[in-house]
Amino acid sequence: MDGNREILAFHHVAAGYGEREILKDVTMSVKEGEFVGLIGANGTGKSTLIKCISGLLPLKRGNITVCGRENTELKTKERAQLVAVVPQSYHVEYDFTVEDIVMMGRHPYMSFRKREGKEDYDIVEEAMRATNTEIFRNRFYNELSGGERQRVVLARAIAQKTKVILLDEPTSALDIHHQIEVMELITRLNREEKITVLAVLHDINMASRFCGRMVMLRDGVVLADGTPKEVVNRQNMETLYQMKLMIRQNPLFHKPEIVPIRVMEEERAKAPLQIHVICGGSGAVKLLEELDAKGYRVTAGVLNRGSSDWEMCQELHIRCVEEEPFTPITEKKQEENQKLMEDADVIVVADVPFGEANLMNLQGLEKMKGKLYFHKNALSSDYTGEGLVKQLEHIQMTKKIRYVGDHDEFLRCVAEDGVRLNEAGGELDSVQVSGGTKP
Repeated sequence: MDGNREILAFHHVAAGYGEREILKDVTMSVKEGEFVGLIGANGTGKSTLIKCISGLLPLKRGNITVCGRENTELKTKERAQLVAVVPQSYHVEYDFTVEDIVMMGRHPYMSFRKREGKEDYDIVEEAMRATNTEIFRNRFYNELSGGERQRVVLARAIAQKTKVILLDEPTSALDIHHQIEVMELITRLNREEKITVLAVLHDINMASRFCGRMVMLRDGVVLADGTPKEVVNRQNMETLYQMKLMIRQNPLFHKPEIVPIRVMEEERAKAPLQIHVICGGSGAVKLLEELDAKGYRVTAGVLNRGSSDWEMCQELHIRCVEEEPFTPITEKKQEENQKLMEDADVIVVADVPFGEANLMNLQGLEKMKGKLYFHKNALSSDYTGEGLVKQLEHIQMTKKIRYVGDHDEFLRCVAEDGVRLNEAGGELDSVQVSGGTKP
């Protein structure tokens, strides 16, 4: 089988409903054996494109070829022998059994003179076995659950024995168990039966996991086309969905996935203070994002590359001092860290465990001009013996430490600090000889 053979081709396709043009200029192709996920926000033309291939919606401009043949020249039965469609939902008015529904996939090969024969029944049996639907072959389709119905409709598509299967949001009405089940079935068909798949998918993470290629539509044109790694990036996804999100690598499937953060913007800080976050591991992920969202000028350090806090800094383009993974912080790196925080209005020690490897992060804080906050949880994650306590006592000989119970409390305090800074027009916290504020 020639894996480079073009199965579907779209040349400057434009289509819509009445005067409204949904697809404006779509040019792309699908090669034999590919599993392509079609993604995009609502109204971008994903389902419209499926209708155009199916012959249900005429084109306003351009053309589509199916297996090298002009789509408009194909008769209904000819097209059905080349392309099978699995819609979002499939309803029947009468009480057909599961086997009846699957047998409908053989109708493109029948005529007035030719009715279903042994070959058709064998193909239907094979399709039901592949989708695990033979166990309820005699049950009425309308009595089945959503997941069972979707498997039956997929069996019907398999029974058509086509080169291409088109899926229009095949998992949108299913729970997570049946979503995965249907996607695994489709993947198996693609890999084992070499069936070419073009699937409209709403769930980006599902598309990234199962599809070898993703095509992103926006405003009726192709905005991105490539592997999941090439398409699922922060710029593309934020452009598509108009919301703040982050991209991370799924450690199990080694595919990119999106983590939605927010649609509505955070209330901006009245005074955009410069805040330095001392963190590590994953204790400051949420804090870093919220500080950035509120418009504060944020820096961080010292962070080991690969930690969750470091990844968040990379996502948000937060300037930070970094160290090699699993490497103790050196005096040189802490000197860089001190340089980064020397102009900070506020320094916060986040919810981070302390050991001998990162205790260096606290060295020299007593010399910094910024107001110093310390998350109380860090005290209960102390693996330094008495090292952390002694370091804090040393800092408190010359500088006040304010202890906070959670990062929401810290955000409230910082907001108040911003107001005071505006009113005073100077530094928040001068260096002072003080015992500090005990936790």
